[in-house]
Amino acid sequence: MPPKASGKEKAAIEEEDEILQAVILADSFNSRFGPLTMDLPRCLLPVCNTPLLDWTFEALASAGVQQVYVFCSSHASLVRQAIDASPWSRPSSGLKIIPISSREARSVGDALREIDTKQIISSDFVLVSGDIISNIRIEDVVKEHRERRKISKDAIMTTVVREVGPRDRPQPGGDATVIVMNAETSQCVHYEYVPHDKTDFDLPAEVIMKHKDLDVRIDLLDCGIDICSPDVPALFSENFDYQDLRKDFVRGVLMSDLLSKTIYCHVETKGYAARVKNTKSYAAVSKDIITRRTFPLVPDDNHLGGDRFDQRRGYVYVSKNRVSLSRTSVIGNHTVIGAGCEVMNDVHISSSVLGKGCEVGNRTTIRDSFIWDKTRIGADCVIEESIIGAHVRILDGSIIRRGCLVGQNVTLGPNASLDKFQRVSRHPPANDENEDWDEEEEERKEVEEKDEEEEDNDTDEGRSVIASVVGTESSAVSVEPSLVSVLGQLAKAYLWPIESSEGGEVETEDIESPLNIKLGRIGDHGSDVEYEESDVSDLDTVGSSPLGSPLSASSATSAGLINNIPTISLDSAADFLSECRQSLDRAYLEGHSIDNAAIELKTLRMASNVPLKQVAESIVGFLVGKVELVDAPAAQRAKVNVIVERWGPLLTSIGWDDAAETISLLQRYCALNPKYQKIFGL
Repeated sequence: MPPKASGKEKAAIEEEDEILQAVILADSFNSRFGPLTMDLPRCLLPVCNTPLLDWTFEALASAGVQQVYVFCSSHASLVRQAIDASPWSRPSSGLKIIPISSREARSVGDALREIDTKQIISSDFVLVSGDIISNIRIEDVVKEHRERRKISKDAIMTTVVREVGPRDRPQPGGDATVIVMNAETSQCVHYEYVPHDKTDFDLPAEVIMKHKDLDVRIDLLDCGIDICSPDVPALFSENFDYQDLRKDFVRGVLMSDLLSKTIYCHVETKGYAARVKNTKSYAAVSKDIITRRTFPLVPDDNHLGGDRFDQRRGYVYVSKNRVSLSRTSVIGNHTVIGAGCEVMNDVHISSSVLGKGCEVGNRTTIRDSFIWDKTRIGADCVIEESIIGAHVRILDGSIIRRGCLVGQNVTLGPNASLDKFQRVSRHPPANDENEDWDEEEEERKEVEEKDEEEEDNDTDEGRSVIASVVGTESSAVSVEPSLVSVLGQLAKAYLWPIESSEGGEVETEDIESPLNIKLGRIGDHGSDVEYEESDVSDLDTVGSSPLGSPLSASSATSAGLINNIPTISLDSAADFLSECRQSLDRAYLEGHSIDNAAIELKTLRMASNVPLKQVAESIVGFLVGKVELVDAPAAQRAKVNVIVERWGPLLTSIGWDDAAETISLLQRYCALNPKYQKIFGL
């Protein structure tokens, strides 16, 4: 008779036999992507031509997750269709995917209470948002969490955060947080959201008294990944005030004297993880995929969308399936061309993604934009920093400026002219510009019910969910005469009001405040954010502020926001000069500190392998160009002093300390640009 296993051996065997479960919160419970999410939930929006949900499945499958519950409220039928069509639903994938829908859920808290009611969680599980893209080894975090649980059953959650480096280029505003941890154990002892206009925070005295060694972090990005015990859904059921996972639940647990529960942080320093929380992060994450920061989650490596790509120099990915590119077309760096695309003569496309079956007419320019499947763009059009939905028709001569969102099945033009940040949809806007999520969600559900009633019976293989939703021609929309110059004579669309940045009744410390939503838009670089004079002074001296971090305030107040990352490697001096100029422009307009501006320039220099003198030359030329020219010599010296006192230390911060050579560079620049000889009194 074989010897009986010891208690420890039994526990180890049981742990190995446990099925690792995951819960995906497919709903965002906000309308940041409107009007694009009128027809699709955010989790099905295509990122580099693959639905977000498939990227999330990939992250979970690679972590050894075996059972996945997908919780959805809006567009539940579309989510189910997408799951059925996903390659991860095949038996060979190793994932068992179970959709759960509830029309009554209005928040993360409601979703977790529903999960608790169903009693489907049997052990520690992975809780993720349905909009994450990650190559982090989640299985290591699960193991770390379980080891803590063996020591203390009160350790109910381990949340994954990622260090934000200079390449992430944080901007003012956004979802920034301060996380205070026990430096030895990584226990989270304080969590606080930092509004765009704050440079300090309140740390309870009892936290300082209880923990001798604290680590105050403002450079951590919330990855939207948590390892939870079954106690977490139960705690949501016990407290109906818990609605938001971070602002309500995490803060509530940390501040409670009765619960005695603990939350820990796993700080990731190597892998990549990010949420697509708004249109700005949609653009940033897409470019991270294109520039291979998410490897092995890249377009040319077993692409989840079923397409096969040929990778070319400059991070250009062109589908191997029926792509027609004119010889006179120019495909710039950081671009994805999907299957079946047709690009005509003299077209310029750069830093953009074209979905499957797109057509681009002669002499059209597309920059930093994302064009979804089956969209047709006419001749002589210009599209910059915008998102264009599927099955859209943009007729000849149309101009779409940065920050625009064009919903599915819209027709614009000819000669349409959308101003910055305008939104266009085939659905009319709500009557009240400041409608809350519930009202807009009800409209979405009415659209969903209509789509379900008119569901197409097409059974062709490979037909995408996006195509099934928006593949039909939209009903005729009469354009108001006053909008013909904006939308075009043949337009079939409604023009939505531009989101206001006025706070209204929303508290400025609310993550969903109008200003934060505004700063989260694609194409919004935060350069028009207004600060009080005292705030600007604080921003310049934040290095010695109570936050205690070497990061500047522009990054300190927004360490959690991933922004547009145009390049990783630079192939030529021209590319470097262009990138350097953009970095300096951004620092100047947004009031970055010298330290933060220097970090970006050092990163660019290392990426392009240029001599330090070339960086110094760029800075000198940039600063001279910022000097206001006046006739009076005394006034001219005063104008020069303003620029030199504020930005002159940037030369020293990048390691340039040759004063004589600096004067030489200054003279050379002014000799080549005679109008600036005034600064020498000439």
